[in-house]
Parts: sequence; C-alpha cells; structure tokens
Amino acid sequence: MTEPDGGNWAQLKEQSRPLDRVRTGLQDWMRIRLQDPGLTIGPLSPPAGTGVANETLLFDVERSAGRIDGFVARLATDNPLYLDYDLSIHYRMYAVMQEVPLVPTPTVVGYEPDAALIGAPFFVMEKIDGAIPSDNPSWGAKGFVVNASPAQRRQMWEQTVQMMAQLHQLDVEPFLFLRTGASDDGVGDCLDYWMRSLRWANPTQPVPLTGEAEQWLVTNRPAGTALSWGDSRLPNVIYRNHTPVGLLDWDLVSLAGPQADLAWWIIMAPAESLQLDGIGPHDELVDLWEDLTGMTAADLHWFLVFGAYRLAAIVAKLMSMFVAQGRMPAQLADEQLSSGLHVQLLAGLLDLQPPPGVAPVVPEVRWNRG
Repeated sequence: MTEPDGGNWAQLKEQSRPLDRVRTGLQDWMRIRLQDPGLTIGPLSPPAGTGVANETLLFDVERSAGRIDGFVARLATDNPLYLDYDLSIHYRMYAVMQEVPLVPTPTVVGYEPDAALIGAPFFVMEKIDGAIPSDNPSWGAKGFVVNASPAQRRQMWEQTVQMMAQLHQLDVEPFLFLRTGASDDGVGDCLDYWMRSLRWANPTQPVPLTGEAEQWLVTNRPAGTALSWGDSRLPNVIYRNHTPVGLLDWDLVSLAGPQADLAWWIIMAPAESLQLDGIGPHDELVDLWEDLTGMTAADLHWFLVFGAYRLAAIVAKLMSMFVAQGRMPAQLADEQLSSGLHVQLLAGLLDLQPPPGVAPVVPEVRWNRG
C-alpha cells in the first residue's frame, strides 16, 4: 500500500534471498507439483510499481513439451508489516476462491510450509496476464489508467465495483476460518485486531486522535460477520483490455463485512484519480454498490472512522520499519505519524481538534444511509 495523501513510499519488500537458491528450490518443487521432471524455470523477477508488504517473484516455466506458462511465487517474510502474519491464510483464500467463478482470482498450484527449500515458506499461483494500476507512481497520475479514454476508465471502474459486489454476496460459511474468537462477530474480531496492531506497531509517540477514535469505535460498533476483501483498491486488480480479470491480495482480509471495503476504497483513492473522467465519485460508488447488492451502507460513517484508525496502525508500523531500516529519519517519521491523512480523517470524521497545522479532512460522501 502507499500513503494516499500524495506521498510515494519506496518499495519495502525488496528481494533479499539468493535468487539462484530460490530458483533451484522452486524448480525442484514445481517439477513435483506439475508432474514434469524435465521442466525448467526461467529468470526470477519482482513485480514493479506496487506493494510493500510481501516478497513476490514472477517467473516462467518451460515444460518438457515446450509449452511456456507464467507463475507467481509469494514468499513469507521475516519482518511483517501486519500483526499475526500468516502466508497460509493467503493461500487458503485463493484456494477457496477457486470455487467462485464470478470473482476471478489466480489459480493456486500449492503451498509449501517448509522454509528449508528456498529460505521461507511460500505458495505458487498461476500468473494472469494483464496490467495492474501502479501505486508508485500513483495510477491516478500516470500510467495506463490515465492514458485510457473516459469510456475505458468507466468500464474499468464499474466492472471492478461489480466484481467487489459479487464478492460481498458470497456465503460467509467457507470463510469462517478467518474468525479469531476475540469477540462475538467478525466486526468485533477485526476491531480487536487493529487495536492490537496499533500497540504492536509501538510508535515512538502516541498517534494523535487514535485514543478518542478507539473509544468511539468501541462504543458505537455495529455487529456483523461477512467477508471483507480488505485492501479494496484498483492496484489489487489485474486488467486486460480495461476489463478486470483477476482480484488479488488478501493481506487485510477479514470478516468485518462489505462496508469496510467501501470505506477503504474511499479512503485510499488517490485524490487525482477522482479528476479522471470515468472514475466515479464516492457517492456513485456507494450508490452503485447498493444497487448491485441490495444492501444499504447504513454504517458507512463507522467504517470510515475505522478505516482511518486502521490506516493509523499501518502507518505507525510502516514508519517504525523505515526508521529501523535507515530509509527515513526518525523526525520525518514522527511528522508523518502526527500529521498524515489518518489524523486528518479522524479529525474530520469525528469533529475532533487536530494537532496544530493539521487540517481536518472529510470524504465527499454522504454516510447517513440508514
């Protein structure tokens, strides 16, 4: 993810393992999985333009018969951005989604828990050819979305909302493995997770307004247990001919329900993207989603506050990692923590007094939809 207020963060997960060892281990593993002892793996390369939480490698496989197919390996990390990180959950989500043809996702080849093979647990999935909107530079400022016609952008935006709406109408039963038991429902589990995450991030100073926000969130929490994609953004979708052909990324998956995704989409949308003809404004996003699902976003205000709080926890951990890795001076990290979009949103959404020099931000969307 990137900070959505115009800052472009450097890639956090750079390739850190000897590629020769990784390639050899993957090749041996793929030969067994694909039952082709003569296959060979080509060069390994990381994707460009998006992602800070995972180590990802792209590679081609040449089969014994000469056929060449593309694959993606996701490697577990020793330095996770997210609390209770478990790569097997990502694999399991992709595996369950294979049974949902209306929401296309990459087909998984298998999961390997043994770190001895390539230096970390990993799973492999088939590569879906297409283009992915970039985080860095922002897809709203540069790239194929900007270069598209208004009609093409409208197709991308509308069909992505439709795909997300299909996800939100799935039966929750196959996804109950995501429950943590911290509360009596999925929303409560997710709120507990992010409160623990903020403490785990261990910022050098309290993040402004998060204490007031936490109290408000606990007091006003709605109930519910339904699937939430989590990181609901265009950069987590593969497009071909401006049509979504693959939904990606379960880093933030939970059972907090669909309104969490609507709020995150709104919060994480690059400001410049809303100036592009064809990209619908926030109210149109919610209106379309309500029409497609037959649901009402009655708790959107709560989920917007929750999204801002969640962003605060992520930025707090990200800043501590950057400082520890020498990527950012501690003073700059503290400034980001005390004045970033998460603080601006909490001030605006809860009508709180922000720190000096920080202007409140209120998303341009009506949230009283009961």
